[in-house]
Amino acid sequence: MFKIMFVCMGNVCRSPLAHILLDMYLEKNNLTDRISVESSGVNVFNEGQALCDTIVRTASKRGLSIEHYSREFYTSDGENFDLILAMDNSTMSGIKSAVKGVSSKGEVKFFRDYDPIQDGSNEVPDPWSGGNSESEMVFDMIERTMKPLVDSILNYEL
Repeated sequence: MFKIMFVCMGNVCRSPLAHILLDMYLEKNNLTDRISVESSGVNVFNEGQALCDTIVRTASKRGLSIEHYSREFYTSDGENFDLILAMDNSTMSGIKSAVKGVSSKGEVKFFRDYDPIQDGSNEVPDPWSGGNSESEMVFDMIERTMKPLVDSILNYEL
C-alpha cells in the first residue's frame, strides 16, 4: 500500500480538500487497495477543527457534501508515509523542520509538482481568507492534479 500525506498550514482548507478529492478519485478508479491518503497541518490551531466554510460551500456547489476534522503533522508521519506533499513554501519548511534528524522513508515534495498546468509557482494559494472565487480556483487546481499524481505513483510502483 502506497501512503500519501497532504500537508498545509492548518489542515482546514487545502490539504483536507486534496485528501477528500483523492479518496474520491481512488474509489472511482478502484485503487483504494493500492493507495491510501491522509492530511495534516504544520500549524493546527485546534486539532479537530472542521473545514473552512468557503471550501464546504465550493464543494456543495459541485454536488459534494464533505466533512473533515484537522490534525497536526507529527514527526512520525515522516516515517509512516511514502509521499508527503506540501501545499506551499511555509508548509514545506514546517515539514522539513518536523522531520529534521529523523529517519524518514517519505519523499517530501510540493503538491504542485504534479499539477499539469504550471505557472512558475510551487504553491497552492491559501483560500482561508479569500472569497469564493479563490476557493473555486484552489478546488480546480487540486482536482486537475489528482490524475497526474496517481499516474505518477502507479508508474513509480511498477
